[in-house]
Parts: sequence; C-alpha cells; structure tokens
Amino acid sequence: MKRNKNFLTVLAMLFLQWSSAVFSAEQAIQSPQQDVEKITRGLLATLEKNIDGYKKNSDAFIVEVDRQLSPVIAFDSIARGVMGKYSRRAKPGQLEQFSSVFKDSLISFYGKALLKLDDTRLTIEKVDAVPESVLNDYKAGKARLIPVDMTVRTSSGTVAISYSMVHQDGRWKLRNIIVDGINIGIQFRNQFAGAMSKHRDIQYVVDYWPEIMKGNAVASAADKKGG
Repeated sequence: MKRNKNFLTVLAMLFLQWSSAVFSAEQAIQSPQQDVEKITRGLLATLEKNIDGYKKNSDAFIVEVDRQLSPVIAFDSIARGVMGKYSRRAKPGQLEQFSSVFKDSLISFYGKALLKLDDTRLTIEKVDAVPESVLNDYKAGKARLIPVDMTVRTSSGTVAISYSMVHQDGRWKLRNIIVDGINIGIQFRNQFAGAMSKHRDIQYVVDYWPEIMKGNAVASAADKKGG
C-alpha cells in the first residue's frame, strides 16, 4: 500500500513536470533538461502557495491542472497507443471519443492525486542532459521520441524517471513516462486490452473508461444478462 501511494505521488508530480515543455523546438532540442527543471520548480512553488484553497475546492484545481497540462500532453497519440491494436478496428468517432474521455479521466485522476500529496520533501535531484547523438537522430527523423531522464528525491528515497518528448503543434509534448522501470503507457494499454478481452466491445470500453481506469468493477450488458 505504501509503495502504491509513493508511486501515485511521483506520477502526480510528473504531470506537473510535463507542463514545463512549452518552448520552441530548437531551444528544447538544445537543452530540454534545463527548461524542465526551471519551470517545474516554478510550478511546484505555485502549487504550494495555493494548496489550501485548492484542497477546499478540488474542482477549481482540476480546471487549473487541465489549463496547464492539456497544451503539453499528446492525448491523441497516447490514446491511440493505449488502444493498441484495437485502434485499427475502432471507428473514427470512437477514436475521437476515447481521446476526449482519456484526457478528462487522466486530468481528473492525477489532479485529485496531487491534492493528496503529503510528501513535502519532493525535490528534483538531477535532470540528465540529453545526449547530442539522440538530439541529432531526432532532428534527422531517425528517432520518434526524445527521452529525458530525471531523479526525484522523496522523504523515503529516490525515484528514477524517464519521460519521452515528441514535438507536435510547434511545442514539446508528453508521450510516455517510465517510473522506476514501470512503463505507464504499457500499463494503460494492458488495462484497455484486459477490458476488451472481458467485454469484447470497443464502444463499451470507451464509454466506461473512467471506471475501468480507476479499477472499479463495471458489469457489461452481457454480464448482467448472464447474472
């Protein structure tokens, strides 16, 4: 239970870090780690300053998280990745709906998780420089993503983080996160695949994704008839 709580804490902080990726492509390719660290510290200071008010009005905080994160997360790309092979079977409308549902559920989930933070010693220990070879490969179109590695110190130790940046719509956006070797994108994809194996209905899984994502039991129409 404690490990799950620490994991959730780190993930919540990670989504704040992603809102730091709002700078030009050339500047980001040259030194993304410096901008990430600088803006992340500023965002954490803003959160600390307003935390009491946000805890009294969580909806207002969700709106603020949405405002900061939506421009810097590649929701469409992530949603397709989460759907995996089922994205090829989905109708265009289902893809659009899932991207929207995924965005809203993710923002709400991590916004609420962030409000529950009780670890006041969350600090950025270091942000590794992106190797020049990786940047050159990205510029040349030989790499789809640019990974940036970071170490975060908590009251109970350190956590290794690797997050992937993709340049879309004139800015850098979040595409995936790996925390202490746990690939978040793969976890969500497995969750979607598991729901499809159980319900065998893309529209159903899309409609009930918020509940599925939170791990709540959801009975499909077939389940109810069988019960």
